[in-house]
Amino acid sequence: MLHVSIAISLLVVALTESLPTTLDESDLMNECLYFSHITLEELQAQMNVSSSEEDLENLDRKYKCFAHCLVARANLLDSRGRVDVAKIDELEPLTDEHRQALENCKRAHDDDPDNCEYAFSMFLCLSDYLEASDEVDEEQEKDNDLNE
Repeated sequence: MLHVSIAISLLVVALTESLPTTLDESDLMNECLYFSHITLEELQAQMNVSSSEEDLENLDRKYKCFAHCLVARANLLDSRGRVDVAKIDELEPLTDEHRQALENCKRAHDDDPDNCEYAFSMFLCLSDYLEASDEVDEEQEKDNDLNE
């Protein structure tokens, strides 16, 4: 089971960590809450709900538009409104693994004509890649511990 709180929290943390220091992330979040017609209380309530991956994909559109607002306002999109890997790499140098995950997700989702769906699908895709990567890292640590 995935938690909506984990999904939304990871999105907010990932974006705010990569923002230029002159941009106040609380202002960014408040702007996006306003433009997405979400109250802070609604966001917090949604973050406390346990959801399956299917539930996340069917999440109310306003939360998906919130995700789009965050990446747009953080200036992480190109002129077509798609994730700009070079901009992200410029703000926070990417590992080869993260760059590859971004490129794979872009190939899978860049043709989505709906900006809100696109932003949220990209986030879910990246979360899946990072989750799989963490599982591999944990297995390697276990193997290393057994070999010592």
